[in-house]
Amino acid sequence: MAGRPTISLCTITAGPLSRVAAILSCYRPVVDEIVVAVNGRFRREELAVLDGVADEVVPVEMGADFLQERYRAWLYGRCHGSQVVTVDSDEVPSAALVSSLRGMAERQDVVTWLVTCRWSYPDAGHYLDEYPWEPSWKMVMVRNDPATLFLKGGVHEGVMAVEPFRYAELPVYHVACVTTPLADRQAKVAFYDGLEGRQLLEDGRGVSEVFYLPEQASRHAPAALPAEDAALVERVLAADVSADRVLERQQAAPGEPMLEGTVGYGDVLACLPDGPIGEGGHAARLEWRLGRSPHRHLDGLRAGEVRPAMVSLSNLGQATWRRALRNRVGLSYRFFAADPDGGRGRLVLEGGRAPLPSDVRPGDTVLVPIDVTAPSEPATYRCVVDLVEEGVRWFEHGLDLLVDVAPAGTAPGRAARADPFDGS
Repeated sequence: MAGRPTISLCTITAGPLSRVAAILSCYRPVVDEIVVAVNGRFRREELAVLDGVADEVVPVEMGADFLQERYRAWLYGRCHGSQVVTVDSDEVPSAALVSSLRGMAERQDVVTWLVTCRWSYPDAGHYLDEYPWEPSWKMVMVRNDPATLFLKGGVHEGVMAVEPFRYAELPVYHVACVTTPLADRQAKVAFYDGLEGRQLLEDGRGVSEVFYLPEQASRHAPAALPAEDAALVERVLAADVSADRVLERQQAAPGEPMLEGTVGYGDVLACLPDGPIGEGGHAARLEWRLGRSPHRHLDGLRAGEVRPAMVSLSNLGQATWRRALRNRVGLSYRFFAADPDGGRGRLVLEGGRAPLPSDVRPGDTVLVPIDVTAPSEPATYRCVVDLVEEGVRWFEHGLDLLVDVAPAGTAPGRAARADPFDGS
């Protein structure tokens, strides 16, 4: 699109806004658009510090359960650039990163850029030069393309790396351990650890606890910042925040006013691509894609045989099924012992998940290959090939077949090894 910016920068913040403005000013000379989401409970006059720095300031609802990763998909939807840089309000870029952004954006063979994230401690002039803080990596730039963007709403997730990607030694300095009192960081850790999906290091320690509490976990002397980076960090931290409010994770009082145009939390969550698909999203039609072999499907299966097949999936519901198991929807199968009437008895075998090759929107029909492995014992089974939302439910709109599995040494039937891609 003509005139489309090359680089959009986005951030979501609860303050302090003067420090955020200082961080954004580091990037302003090299990006084309800056989009800032702020807590909707700020007063209009408090946003004035962002004038001349941000191109768009959007008030948004934040509550006691605020987690910035849940806002990423919505925030990316407001960015117009062909590349998007993600900045947190406690991160200062290195001089090398700022000078490299344009060149990174011009690369057509890289979708995602991850850069070194250095944790400042115990002061602005030093950083933790030991594992797990070093090396620590942050997704800093990603191509703004629906075909490749991968966003998740879990703790410490947000925008995920998509191939082809590169790691670059272009530091970002995380200053939370310098600017935030210990008690506040302990409260942050408690919040993170209380959420589903708590992340652990290899030795069993919580990721949040270690990273945010270096007073307890670090063992080695910190390293000094390069002089030009130390100057950048000092400049950002010199911003006067004495009159700034920080409104993160504060429950709004009943009737407390929000800025006009504040985006509701429900609208934000509706943009998340990895949440449960919800009621009305499980209606589907499954059919065999048989080609020139109309009788092949699972006829003539032998014990333990792996049979390639192709299934046509039609989305008859109201939700998008995301590719590559991104909202935990995939194609699978189950073998049940057949009861005396041929119905489902006990579960004998549950297959692996075949990921969807693309997003399947309401009304779409796609073809999905799947390998079906027969049970190891010959018998008559009820086989159900169906979609499953992992941890939630089977769709129960699948192909339900009575299958005779022959002993392993039995010669295959004429159609048993037909190519699932054969025919039209």
